[in-house]
Amino acid sequence: MMRWLVICAAALSMTACQTMAENDDSADMGYPVVDRTGEGRDCAAPTYQTLIGQPISEVHTDSLPSPRRIYAEGDPVTMDHRPDRLNIITDRNGVVVAVRCG
Repeated sequence: MMRWLVICAAALSMTACQTMAENDDSADMGYPVVDRTGEGRDCAAPTYQTLIGQPISEVHTDSLPSPRRIYAEGDPVTMDHRPDRLNIITDRNGVVVAVRCG
């Protein structure tokens, strides 16, 4: 019985290591494609460092690149890492304190 459990556990762990097929149609379905190799698109955070110190109310946020996320320090946000997403973080007074990718 123990041998059977070890064999099943090994088989299950090997299937978890399989890679997805090259022919991924997720982009055709409208789902965002995230490059987790680090070699893909990066967000434009270096370009927008000049926003630091400005009130967010004076920033034309519609002109910022997408995807973007604007939130105040301490606000609950998702923990998903998206290297192409521009994050603009404000303090509680609405002043931009950081601009970064993720």
